[in-house]
Amino acid sequence: MTGLGSEVLLFIMGMVFLVWGSSLFVDSAVRIAKHFHVPEVLIGATIVSLGTTLPEVLFSVTASFKGLPDMALGNALGSILCNTGMIAGILLLLRPMEIKEGERQNLIWNAGILSAAFLIYAVSGFLFGGLPGVSGVVLFGLCIYYLWNIKKRMTKQEETFLEEPFQTSDWIRVVMEAVLIYIGASVLVDTGPQLAHRLGVPEVVIALVFVAAGTSLPELITSLIAIKKRHAALSLGNIIGADILNFVLVGGLSSLIHPIHYPDTVMRLDLPFVALVLVTLCLPAVLKKKTARGQGVLLVLFYIGYLLVLNRDYIL
Repeated sequence: MTGLGSEVLLFIMGMVFLVWGSSLFVDSAVRIAKHFHVPEVLIGATIVSLGTTLPEVLFSVTASFKGLPDMALGNALGSILCNTGMIAGILLLLRPMEIKEGERQNLIWNAGILSAAFLIYAVSGFLFGGLPGVSGVVLFGLCIYYLWNIKKRMTKQEETFLEEPFQTSDWIRVVMEAVLIYIGASVLVDTGPQLAHRLGVPEVVIALVFVAAGTSLPELITSLIAIKKRHAALSLGNIIGADILNFVLVGGLSSLIHPIHYPDTVMRLDLPFVALVLVTLCLPAVLKKKTARGQGVLLVLFYIGYLLVLNRDYIL
């Protein structure tokens, strides 16, 4: 088989693993939500988002160990923009949703964590010009608090367990499904740039599509399948949870391993656009207790606008 043929075959295999793993993962996540009697948006923001954020974590940590902190930071912020702008935008276009009171409270809490993490990035930029080790400690501490608080809130539901026990094997299956998602995403991220080179796609397109967007594929596929299976709150929770983990886990671990100095675009472009898409996603959902297709349109337009501004020299 030729090099191109093997790369195409690997790409298809990666997509199959990603879709298959995501479908199983959504079913398991919904079962966990029903078992613990917790809102689907809460499960999406924790268990599902932990699984789908694996590619970003591994990519950025590896980049930091190799002395490439800019790539680690770019992947974290680029994934947040892709998750919130492109993926959430598409999902809201496909299926606007009503936000139940329990889901609204969880959304408010998650929005508070997002705001705290964003402020750490912004203040660190003003004071230190980036994320030094001390900021990494604060971010990782916020990550631990986030996960501990989630565990505490889920533990309160123990008295409402379903009669059918949730076995250790069920948790092992969830982990294996997350691994299947990771394998599929890794294959796609590895073979995508190779195919792009063979087809003559420019480097800038490779960087935009196959790095930030490539590592966000699990969030996209998992959320689309959740929408198809009529679990829209799970998909929204997945995106918000992935954004939080990109901020506090990906950025926190990366800056702990290697201090990150912000490129010029971070404070004047990347962080302002991150704030714009996060406010557009969360604020109407909290205030109006629903999402709308208009939000989806704005989110997609903001993401496209970000790419145009970032690459205006290339496009012009």
